[in-house]
Amino acid sequence: MKSLTYLVKDIPTLQAYLESPAVRDAETSQSVFVQVFSSLSEKEILLPIIREIRRHIPKAVVVGSTTVGEIIHGQLQVGTVVLSFSFFEKTVLHTFPVAVLPGKEFEAGENLMREINGIGQVAGVLILATPQSISISKLFGGMSEENTDFPVFGGGAGVYDPKLASVIFLNEEFLSQGTVAVAFSSSDLHIYTQTFLGWRPLSKEMTITGAEGGLLKTIDGERAFDVYSRYLNIPNDKEFFANALEFPILIEKDGQTLARVPLYVNDDGCIAFLADLETGQKFHIGYGEPDLILGRSESVQKELIDFGPDSIFLYACICRRFLLQDEENLEIQTFDRIAPAVGFYTYGEFVRQNGRILLLNSTIVVVGFREGEHKQAPRPASDGTEALPSPVSSDPFSTTHSRIITRLLHFIGVVASELEEANRELKRVSGIDKLTQINNRLKLDEILQSELSRSIRYGTDLSVLMLDIDHFKKVNDTFGHLTGDMVLTKLAELLKNSVRESDTVGRWGGEEFLIILPQTSLSSARSAAEKILTSVENVAFPNVKHITCSAGVATFREGDTPEKLLSRADTALYHAKKAGRNRVRCEERK
Repeated sequence: MKSLTYLVKDIPTLQAYLESPAVRDAETSQSVFVQVFSSLSEKEILLPIIREIRRHIPKAVVVGSTTVGEIIHGQLQVGTVVLSFSFFEKTVLHTFPVAVLPGKEFEAGENLMREINGIGQVAGVLILATPQSISISKLFGGMSEENTDFPVFGGGAGVYDPKLASVIFLNEEFLSQGTVAVAFSSSDLHIYTQTFLGWRPLSKEMTITGAEGGLLKTIDGERAFDVYSRYLNIPNDKEFFANALEFPILIEKDGQTLARVPLYVNDDGCIAFLADLETGQKFHIGYGEPDLILGRSESVQKELIDFGPDSIFLYACICRRFLLQDEENLEIQTFDRIAPAVGFYTYGEFVRQNGRILLLNSTIVVVGFREGEHKQAPRPASDGTEALPSPVSSDPFSTTHSRIITRLLHFIGVVASELEEANRELKRVSGIDKLTQINNRLKLDEILQSELSRSIRYGTDLSVLMLDIDHFKKVNDTFGHLTGDMVLTKLAELLKNSVRESDTVGRWGGEEFLIILPQTSLSSARSAAEKILTSVENVAFPNVKHITCSAGVATFREGDTPEKLLSRADTALYHAKKAGRNRVRCEERK
């Protein structure tokens, strides 16, 4: 396999390059694969370039994407057209341009992967797609339904104005709504893929309380934009994307941290994202840590040296450009010292991990290609040295941007961690009865509402047990309130030890206790109550020889609210008291 990279200046210069010995000598290859990366999206610019390539190399498969920055020779380029030539000795290329209609992404993904699986000896698949116009998450969901064991990688076409359409193409076929897949069929092609994020939580943990597809509606019950505006002071104007893309939301999914980048705000204060979101997901607003990014880049480069690639492709999120600023080349420059490295800055990065094809944001996907056995050492630097330089300059004043951000992020992270811990403790304490150290009425209300919702959703049983100490006033009057408090504390401990782990015990008020019994029928709840009353009767309480309790039991009915359920339990408790105390009564069945 031979790899060449080229930065287009004009058509005459390109013609001369295509006629040069470097290109001509490689035309005897089995397949020629050309990638075109361009932040210039006009067809009148791209078509002449594509046609010249195909005129000089008729067998060439040309695929490309619009970008928000091109990568060549370890450097960022803007407003250019970058070409990557891969000349394969044994690999055969299969191409799949797919125009995708919104709402049909899952089906399109299934069909696409089914076709690819039918090829045989697939070494890997490159995917280019238009994430602004279709749901990439659904497309990959469909693709992931088909069993595969080969790497999948690529990037989402970008454009500098997120409200304009990005474009991908195969030869002279342009798509603004779809995907282009290239399958590499070979028994001798080896592909290395790696990805890393480098973003850390910046905010407290928050919850998505309203989402539809890629539209984030509410966060903790508030309009999504109001939350972003409050924390980041970002206005809703034409610069929203540029201002917000450094602050993606970080979601934990399947044991992996995924970033999701905001695109724009609609008239209702909802924020559009490139990937689908789910109501109930927990997340943090994140920010990148340059030292973490650059350090991980160095470790991946060492892995690549061991792999020995003939070429390297980089698909990096535009967020990384904004974060690293003048230091962005520190992440990418040394890849070109290993093998010819090209790529582009994306609107989403694609990679297959743990059997699923993922849409990522804020990451970089590094792909190494090699035909045959490992045979290549790192390319020598221009001064003849072969050692890879550190991605961080030795000049102590040249990376102050990264250092300052890293220190600030560490400070913010420690403060945020301390605040979250304090808030968790405050929340815990606010739900605990000070005397008995079991749940108080506020927490019981919250848990009962949650369990009631669960029973309604899944059609399961739910019972409650209202328990009251008999003649408790006499205990206080005879032995004093200190003894009364000890009785309450002892009873609370007994109740906790008498129920299942899934049950909830709390002090409802005074000498009244409430036990919430999920997935428990009325008869089972009655049996539990009778066992508890027997235990109470047989336990010696401090300074008091004998204590008994009465209990009322009620179970969930269709149409119940917490108030209705508790009211029936309270009525049953009243009947237990009226019948002589130290007994259980269940709600009356209609």
